[in-house]
Formats: sequence, structure tokens, C-alpha cells
Amino acid sequence: MGERFTILFVDDEEKVLSGLRRMLRPMRQEWDMHFALSAEAALELLDCIVPEVIVSDVRIPGTDGIELLDIIRKRYPGMVRIILSGHSDQVATLRATGVAHQYLAKPCESATLQTAIERSVALRRELGDPDLAAAIAGTKTLPPAPQAYKELTRELAKEDPSLHVVAQIVSKDPALAAKILQLVNSAFFALRREVTSIDQAVALLGMTTVAGLTLTVGLFDTRQPDPKVAAVLDEIRERSLAAASVAKSVAIAEGGSAADGDAAFLSGILHDCGKLVVALNWPEAFIQVENTATTLVSERSRYGIDHCHAGAYLLGVWGLPDEIVEAVAYHHHPTEGASGDSFGPTGALHVALAMMDRHRGSSHCPLDEDYIDSLGKADRIDAWADLVENYEYERANA
Repeated sequence: MGERFTILFVDDEEKVLSGLRRMLRPMRQEWDMHFALSAEAALELLDCIVPEVIVSDVRIPGTDGIELLDIIRKRYPGMVRIILSGHSDQVATLRATGVAHQYLAKPCESATLQTAIERSVALRRELGDPDLAAAIAGTKTLPPAPQAYKELTRELAKEDPSLHVVAQIVSKDPALAAKILQLVNSAFFALRREVTSIDQAVALLGMTTVAGLTLTVGLFDTRQPDPKVAAVLDEIRERSLAAASVAKSVAIAEGGSAADGDAAFLSGILHDCGKLVVALNWPEAFIQVENTATTLVSERSRYGIDHCHAGAYLLGVWGLPDEIVEAVAYHHHPTEGASGDSFGPTGALHVALAMMDRHRGSSHCPLDEDYIDSLGKADRIDAWADLVENYEYERANA
């Protein structure tokens, strides 16, 4: 990457840390590496160094890895936080939501760990670009994460998160609960029976998806004094839900796991959240731009920032996982991303948006065919078109 940076590794097993030292020895010329056997030792080290990256196991004695990264998140919000753990079960992954930027499973190859660290640092450095920082600094406000989402991430960070407690959090907000039920019973999810309770919704959709829905409902239901702005944001939310559904289908069709599908779905829900940043700060210009053939170039000339990078910056502030932040930042131009040589949520989202536009006769997000060719997936375009056509048919006939 050219510029030297500092990393702190935390694990309670000396043999694991010794293995990391050996495995990453070739990186000594580029990385300053420090090692700690406990959360307490790590926090003491932070009195002397402030690394750009911390990599921690989950299950360490005393203060565990999730609690440690939560402390880091509050004290050093700019630090990249990565979980490296042999406990890759769903509960552990859910606990990392909102605390870790990435979750890697042991055993982890050197190249995988190196790429994950460098991608995270590259993403933060891009989002810290002086021009982008100046544009963000010029905004009057960044929307806060919805309160219900904060409560959900706290529950998910527990050792044994409860479906019932998650349902209770959603149910406390009648408007949110109504929206969740409305969305669950819509064509977006194509469930074969009507869902009549939030408990059912959580059980059927899973806690991660419900958290994502809570995030987008809370975002785009932000009260707008201008009814024209509110109407456009409502359209954006509906389009985002459609993109989420198709992106999830694409991810699964390309051999992704259920977790890959969830990441693609959440990326789709949030991909246009940067437009909320713009709408809150330049409402009149926002309406004018949205009512014309808007492009990223026209957005940058009008606001000094485009909605992709504004959204990525916002999600970075909120602490969402890097794969989601990357997908939002690069959904128009996936080759520009740190992971432009792989598919993942960024590829699934880009394909979903491009194929939906193609189906609807729009050119807002053209398919990056060079990117598709580079991944050897040109022969999948017709299959993706079929996915979109099937989705649109089911939606129209629901």
C-alpha cells in the first residue's frame, strides 16, 4: 500500500500469536505489529500506541473480544476493528454486528488476513480523502442511526441474543412494527403465509435482516418538512427494497452462503442512503437533481459529493461492516473498490441495480461489462436477467 501502518493483534493463546508472527513476517517492512495476550494488556498498550487496525479473537478471558472492540469503538472510532475467531457460529457473528468491521474465521490464510487488513485501511483512507472530508464537513447534519437499530445491535452483541427481545424492541415503536409487518407480507419476501406478529417476522426473516429493515425504515421515515423531498425518499426506499431482494437472489445464485445473501440484502437496502444525507442538507437542489437525468458527476458538481461516497461515509460513522460500506461506495463502479477483483456484496448489488435498470429501460446504473468479464461471469448475464424478470412478475402478481 506504500504507507506504513500499525496493527495490534489480541489472542489469549501464545501459540496463536506466535503463529501470526511467523505467518506475517514478510509484512514487517510494511506493518508495525504488536501483540497482546488479553484485553487488559491490549488497553495498556493503547496508552503507548494508537494502531490503525486491531485484530482480536472473540473468546479471551476477562473482557472478551466483543467487549474489547466495543471499548475501542467508543475511545478510538477511527480504528479498524477485525474479529479473527475459531468460533464462526451465527451467534458470534451476530454479536460482532456494529462492533467489528470484519469477521474472519480461523484458520485464516496469510493472504486472506493481509487482504482484509489492507482493504479496510484503504477504504478508510479513501473515505478520509480531504475533498470528501471537506464536502462532509460542509453539511449541516448527518442523520443519526435510528434508536431502535442501536437497541437491536446491543441485543445482538450479547452472548445469547433473544428473538423475543428483538421482537419487543421492534414492537415498542408502533409505526416501525407496522412497517415491518407490511414489508414482510409484501411481494419483496414472497412468503407463503401471512405474518401477523413481530415474533413471527423475526423468526422467519432472522435477526440480521430485521435489523437491516429497522435501519432503512428508520432512515427513510425521517420527517421531512418538504413533501416533495418526502415523496422522493419514499420512492428511494421502495427501489432500495427491490434492489435488496434481487441482490440477495443474485448472491445466492452465484454460490453465496446465507450470510452472503444477508450481506447483499442489507447492501441493497442501504445503497442509496447517501441521498438522505443530500436531502437533509440541500433539499431544493436534491429535488432538482432527482428530477433530471442525475449522474454521479452532476451530484458532485452540485453538492461537492456524490450519494455513493456520502452513504459510505455515513455507514462508516455508524460502524457497519466493511463489505456493506464498500458495496454502498462502489455500487455504480465496482472496479474502483478495494475488492474490485471479486464478486461479493458489491458485485451482487451492482448486478441487481444494472439488470433492474435494463429491465425497466433505464440507464442510471449501466452494467460494468469489463468488471463482469474480469470475473469470468459474462455467461451469467441472461440468468441474472431471468432473476429480475421473475422478481418483477411475482411483484406485479402478488
